[in-house]
Amino acid sequence: MRWWVVLIMVIIAVGLDTGLAGVFTIRGIGHATPSFSACLLGYIALQARPSAALWAALLLGLVLDLSPSAAGAVGGLPIIGPRTLGCIAAVYIIVLLRPVVFRRRLLTVAAIGGLAWVCIGLGSASVETIRWWVPWTHAIAPPPASSRLITVFASALYTVLLGLPVGAFLLSTTQWWRFGAAPGRLDYAANRR
Repeated sequence: MRWWVVLIMVIIAVGLDTGLAGVFTIRGIGHATPSFSACLLGYIALQARPSAALWAALLLGLVLDLSPSAAGAVGGLPIIGPRTLGCIAAVYIIVLLRPVVFRRRLLTVAAIGGLAWVCIGLGSASVETIRWWVPWTHAIAPPPASSRLITVFASALYTVLLGLPVGAFLLSTTQWWRFGAAPGRLDYAANRR
């Protein structure tokens, strides 16, 4: 896999997430916001070798945690960990699902992007809750679990819708990435023989 392509795409995806968050946010459904980064992470986890996908998840998670929109920032200092752990968990789950999905299909890339956003959102919510229960962190109380879950799942559905055009773009750039041959289904037509 070409790591310079990964780095450029990570910077673009996190920049779009940060810059367009206010434009795409639906305030009526718990401030649901789609994620370009989750679509990118799902695409990489579907196509790359598992070890390369985990390294890409670590990179993307660190950049997400260090971005200005990081929810865990207290006093202007970002907290590294919530989104990084969610990205690593997402890649692990997607790698387990790879043998049963067609990896080069647009709907698969969009649905996997939504699944990645669920993992990232739940990872972030769980770390925020743990920080609130630990007495020496002086963390701000997290929102109620019901509203946080509504936000996570509404954002995941919104990410699936966003994943259709983003997935089409990412699938058109497959030759740039030079993914190694990873086991699993690539395409339905290739498996019909």
